[in-house]
Formats: sequence, structure tokens, C-alpha cells
Amino acid sequence: MIDEEQFVLLVTRKLTGVATLEEITTLEEMISRHPELKERYLHLEHYFRETQQPAAADTEQALERTWAKIQAANTAAPAVVRPIRWRKYAAVAAACALLGAAIFFFNREKEQAESKPLHWVKQKNGNARKAYIELADGSVIWLNAASQVTYPEKFDSKSRTVYLEGEAFFEIAPSARPFIVHLKKGTVKVLGTSFNIKAYDNEPVQTSVITGKVAFIPRYEEAKKVSDTIVITPDIKVTYTASTGTIVKSTMIDKEDKAWTEDRLIFRNATLEEIGAGLERKFDKKVLFEADAPKQFRLTGSFHNNSLEDIMYYLSKSKAFHYRITDSTLVIGE
Repeated sequence: MIDEEQFVLLVTRKLTGVATLEEITTLEEMISRHPELKERYLHLEHYFRETQQPAAADTEQALERTWAKIQAANTAAPAVVRPIRWRKYAAVAAACALLGAAIFFFNREKEQAESKPLHWVKQKNGNARKAYIELADGSVIWLNAASQVTYPEKFDSKSRTVYLEGEAFFEIAPSARPFIVHLKKGTVKVLGTSFNIKAYDNEPVQTSVITGKVAFIPRYEEAKKVSDTIVITPDIKVTYTASTGTIVKSTMIDKEDKAWTEDRLIFRNATLEEIGAGLERKFDKKVLFEADAPKQFRLTGSFHNNSLEDIMYYLSKSKAFHYRITDSTLVIGE
């Protein structure tokens, strides 16, 4: 992050000839790390060269007039008058004028930048596809299959806001600006942390934290109900079911909600219907049930880089059901 006040001060001291070697080195290093500062430096240098002499002369005349007024006000009392080095004070005043102009220049640039509308980017994944996204502030998003995230190319100075549909794992760069994830069924707010959000349509919203702390604010379907703020700490998962308005806190085991980013699938006492939804997203095959009974079978399993055939074979050994896999479907029956 650029310390603009330090930059302006260093430029001012260099252009007025009072900068130390250490300060000049610091300024050069800042410009080297942030190439966009070079153009700003050239703007200030141009301003200084164009206004240096008039500013100094005008300032000297103003100082002379002020001193004359002071002398006139004290004519009744004897005073010891020491010679004043007008040009020294004029140079200092000119430097102050440059500093003020530079600060005005940067503030105006900042205001103009903030007044411009944000340019939004949309990343949408189909089934069997994941994406890795680096944001302008250094934050990172892993976007799961059948998911969509919308984010600005650059964040504004007040907050960092994105919109998520589906599932994503976030690693948020620390900042004084809050990072806000808007969901259809709620909002998640953080400052700097890593966490997972699962917010697919027709499924409960799940938010779990790996490091740091987040605040989940559910969006209730009852308009009159006031939203609570649920603080989530590491290894805790919050599940929110919008249709019933229920919120459940549970313990996350061994960062399992992040497993999908490492091509691992973990099912813990999940219904076969829930498992089928996850398999459909991962393998891009439509999951069809020929009977209702298998939908409610509860199963537990962990898989890493396994094929759909392997996963279904092992699951079918835990519960008695039949299945068949075609080029485009997974059909499950009794």
C-alpha cells in the first residue's frame, strides 16, 4: 500500500533541495516499487518548476508587508530588529505551498478515481470446472464447480465487495477495509482471514472458518424479522436453512470444508441425495433417482482423485442400492 503523505513529503523535500541522501533513496525505492508514482512525481516536478520563482517572489513581498505591519504596530516601544533572510523564508513558504498543492493534487486525483464507476468482472464455472482468482488487493478466491463470483477489477477506498453464487474458498488479504461477500441468502463480512462459503440454490448456506474470524448475517425470508450477526471462529461451521430460518453451529473436522480445493471429496453422514448433488457438479453428469428411498440413505466416505466409478462402487457397498453410469447420467435405484 502506498503511503501518499510520505511520498508527497519526500517529493517536496527533494524539489526544494532540503532532502537528505536517505530520504532521496527512500523516494527512489518507493517509485521503483510502485511505477505508477513516476507519473505523479513528474507532475509535481513540472508544477514546482513552473511556479517556483513567482511563488518565491510573491511570498517574499507578502513577508515584507507583514513585517512592516508588525513594525508599525510596535513603533511606541523600542525594539531590537534583527536582519531577516527573506529568501530563506520565501523558499520555506514556497515548499509549504508546493506541499499544499501536492496534497490537493493527490486528493483531487483520489476523488476523481473514486467517482468513476467500478468495472465488474464475472467468473462463472460450469460443472466439472474450478477456477483460481487473484483480486486487486492480493486476496485469493478458489471458485468451485457450478459457481459464480462477481468482483470489481479494483476495489474502492471504503470496502471490498464481491457477490457469490455457489461455493468458494477465500483467503483475504489484511486491510482496514472490510471484505464483504454478498449471497442470495445472507452476507459474510471479514477483515483478513481464510474461510469457505457454500451457497448453492436449494441448499442450506454453510460458512466455515479456517483462520481468523468472520461475521455471517443471514437474510430471513420474513421481512419483519431482524437479522442476527453470527460470529464464526476457526474450525466452526454455521449452517443456515433459509426456508425454516434455522441456524446450526457445528465443529468442522480437519478443515474438511476446504477439501474440495485439493480434489478431495468428504461426505460425513450425508444423504445420498446430497452426495448426488456434489457428484453432479464434480463430474458433470446428471444424477437421476429412479426411487425415493435411496435419496435418504446416509453415508460417510472420503475420496481423493477417485473416479465416479470408484466412488459409486464403494458407496454401494455401504448401503444396498443399484446404479448405472452412462456418458451423461448417473442413475440410482433400489
